[in-house]
Amino acid sequence: MNLQEFAEVVVLAPMGRVDHTSAESFQSELLEHVGQCAAADKHIILDMSGIDYMSSVGLRALMIASKESKKTEMSIVVSALQPDMKEIFEISRFHFVFKTFDTTAEAIKGFSDAAVAAWSAGQED
Repeated sequence: MNLQEFAEVVVLAPMGRVDHTSAESFQSELLEHVGQCAAADKHIILDMSGIDYMSSVGLRALMIASKESKKTEMSIVVSALQPDMKEIFEISRFHFVFKTFDTTAEAIKGFSDAAVAAWSAGQED
């Protein structure tokens, strides 16, 4: 899972498929980041542009991460869903669990000026 930090925002970008063979490691890594971000007063953007398939066990991992985040002041939002994943989110009603954005840039803009400035500076490199 790729990670980038922009002020109080951490962008996590998982890749590939999340199914019965990879869901356990996906969940473990995601929960580790949720714990770290909660302790550091940071928020998570899950950039899903690299996910082409997610089974129910992957969705379960997302639900567990959402429940963990709600124990603190941190939030998890989702960005850049592929068309098939967007349909899965809508059918499973996960778009009511996670705020979703069409792009990661839009998601970053939903947080703070500091996050936008840090992200913009990173785009110039």
